Amino acid sequence: MIKKIKIIPAVLAKNGTDFKKRWQKIAPYFKYVQIDIMDGYLVPIKNNIRPSCVRPLAQNHRLEIHLMVKGVSARILPWLKLKNVRQIIWHYEAESDERSQICLAQYLHQKKVKVGLAINPETPVNKIKKIVKYFDAVQIMGVIPGREKQAFQKSVLTKIKSLRRLYPRLNIIVDGGVNEKTALTIKKAGASALAIGSYLQKSADIPQAIKKLNL
Repeated sequence: MIKKIKIIPAVLAKNGTDFKKRWQKIAPYFKYVQIDIMDGYLVPIKNNIRPSCVRPLAQNHRLEIHLMVKGVSARILPWLKLKNVRQIIWHYEAESDERSQICLAQYLHQKKVKVGLAINPETPVNKIKKIVKYFDAVQIMGVIPGREKQAFQKSVLTKIKSLRRLYPRLNIIVDGGVNEKTALTIKKAGASALAIGSYLQKSADIPQAIKKLNL
């Protein structure tokens, strides 16, 4: 079992105005933040969050960019212009050619940026076995990506356990449906980080909300 677990606030915003509001909610409490980017194709909704929107707000934070998009390589390049981007995560489901995913991971490593591979709840772990070694993290989605306020899919716990058993040192992030009822169970399954969005956004007291996770 992972003794220490990292909490990563995830900002899923509809537009620039919404992003600013959500950013200001969590920014005072964290130095590392995940930003969700959606294209309306890989997931059912689209936002218009661009580096120019993020840059003036996030200069004192380290960032990871979660790309829920198709055409991953074209969408990555603009984010590399932000020097505080530490990791870029994209979906296995967005790119069927595994060789392309490996090449993209290697390119980002050359740029000193870490890479993460996200998988949807229905995607089995054995689908990514051949390419896991090229990634710094695997982000397991606990819900169907792109929509807030969904219940965590308990079937994902088996996937977390399987991935942890196969890769004891892997950074396993779980994103979606994380709250005071699910966080500890997810940690015990083997997660090393929790990406948390709506649970923090709806809280009136973020430090107290974090305590309620009982981690």
